[in-house]
Amino acid sequence: MKKWKSRQISSYDRTLGNKDYISIPPKEMAVIGEVEGSGRVTRTWFTIMSKDPLILRKVVLRFYWDGEDDPSVETPFGDFFGVGFGEYSHHHSLIQGMTSGGYFSYWPMPFRDGARFEVHNLSDEPVSHLYFNIQYHEENEMEATRFHAKWRRENPTTIGRNYPILQARGRGHFAGCLLNMQSYCKGSLLMLQGDEMIYVDGEDFPSIRGTGTEDYFQGGWFWTEGCFSAPFHGLTLGDMVNSRFSAYRLHIPDAIPFTESIRVTIEHGHDNMLQQDYSSLAYWYQTEPHNPMFGHISDDVEYLIPLGTKSGAYLMSEVVQDPPENIERRRTIHQAANLRLQLRQAKTRGVIPSEFEGVTEEEFMRADYDGLKKLVEKVGERRSRLTT
Repeated sequence: MKKWKSRQISSYDRTLGNKDYISIPPKEMAVIGEVEGSGRVTRTWFTIMSKDPLILRKVVLRFYWDGEDDPSVETPFGDFFGVGFGEYSHHHSLIQGMTSGGYFSYWPMPFRDGARFEVHNLSDEPVSHLYFNIQYHEENEMEATRFHAKWRRENPTTIGRNYPILQARGRGHFAGCLLNMQSYCKGSLLMLQGDEMIYVDGEDFPSIRGTGTEDYFQGGWFWTEGCFSAPFHGLTLGDMVNSRFSAYRLHIPDAIPFTESIRVTIEHGHDNMLQQDYSSLAYWYQTEPHNPMFGHISDDVEYLIPLGTKSGAYLMSEVVQDPPENIERRRTIHQAANLRLQLRQAKTRGVIPSEFEGVTEEEFMRADYDGLKKLVEKVGERRSRLTT
């Protein structure tokens, strides 16, 4: 027997007609619901219409618990339901998804002293139709952590530093993330060599360290077999030509608890050798207060707009060039990859050229950028001496 009273906030027509939606003018915010007392959100469902093709990125959801000033949920609309870059991609996980024009979530969201739900339209176009249902239970809230979902972006990422998906202080558990990755170089898959590293309670070495980005999202071999959606992980966008990927991993059966703090990070390519465009949404539960500086989205819509669009993505390499620091580095990485391939082919033939004497394929695998540069210079100098 269930011991709660179920209620629902929705956009139904208050005149009892059939206009069961609201509209939000450009650059305006709508409060779509407020609840007093204690309870738990159990389901949210939305559908949306606008002339703006990037409306899924330009509408921001903000949810507040217990009268807080800073929202615990602050995310672009589409990212919250599992897909980045303002794209619609039909998929479903155990707890959220996009299904035939609807957007749903079953994340449980408890509150003790009220809840407030806002939708911000940062587009220059109106949201002509926003339908929604927010189902919740009226119940005496037991001691519980609060649900959080915060979005952030680095464009570009920082060479030599992991990309931070989540930085939190308090007590709780990491429940998953959405990660959106975009290379400035069409066709590049180098960023997928990045390992996840999760630091719990101030540790210097991560409790969890992985073997590659597609491995963390439980795929493999650069996702060459295409997109998929599973209960706890999926690849919702996999554009090999434009080097654009969106993937989710939900730590529901394998939640990662913390008692003081947590840092969830991932390399943007092995040893963070190159700058990329990364954005992410972290899902987690924690005691309040949360850090208001993490994951704040301003009203500057440029922060949200992805590189390239469906209509212009084929021009991306002409429109969006590598940052200057990437250009020389990418050349060195390319040269090192060619040398590694030549060494492998020479080993297959059983005749190793003298310029590779003492050089192993493992050295190429282990090297950071400076190490690759030294290997390229070493083999290049030997070849130069042999030809003079």
